[in-house]
Amino acid sequence: MKQVLQHRIDSTFAHYDVNRNGVIELADVYALADRLLRAFGEPASSERGRELVEAYDRFWEMLVEHCDADRDGRIGPAEYRDAMIEAVVDNGPFGTDFLEIVQSLLDIADTNGDGRVDATEFQVLLKARGLSEAECGLAFAHLDTDGDGAISVQEYVAAVRDYYTNPAEDTPGSWLYPKALECTGLSH
Repeated sequence: MKQVLQHRIDSTFAHYDVNRNGVIELADVYALADRLLRAFGEPASSERGRELVEAYDRFWEMLVEHCDADRDGRIGPAEYRDAMIEAVVDNGPFGTDFLEIVQSLLDIADTNGDGRVDATEFQVLLKARGLSEAECGLAFAHLDTDGDGAISVQEYVAAVRDYYTNPAEDTPGSWLYPKALECTGLSH
């Protein structure tokens, strides 16, 4: 059980280490934001683009605050693993900051502005994360726990917590990242 959860933490570290230099840095976080901007066809200079970049700035600040133990502006695998175990697995300090970031991310994903993130919109987000089209459909079906046809902040946050705390294979959180990434430790 613990090995599965640790592997998931290590897999998300690999996802965040976009340039593959063994640490998460601000440049990696901006690369993730850029990947989403491109996926949504949103220029960084637009209002929605600026909001996404600002959300990723807050995400970086949250990571540094909670994960960068030696305060060198770089988060190594052990720092990330220890912080994620404390913050998510042990119900630690990410709370409010994380909710704001998730809300910003879902606001960007709501491309038609109807206040909901439907399956098509969520698919863009997950494809940018490396899921196949088939995995996106399965992920949406698992994350839409109330069956209303949209992913809410609460559903997304619950899935993230589930990903880091529940080692089972077919839970909502188990669908947040590509199965190949989770199983092999490879990233996209």
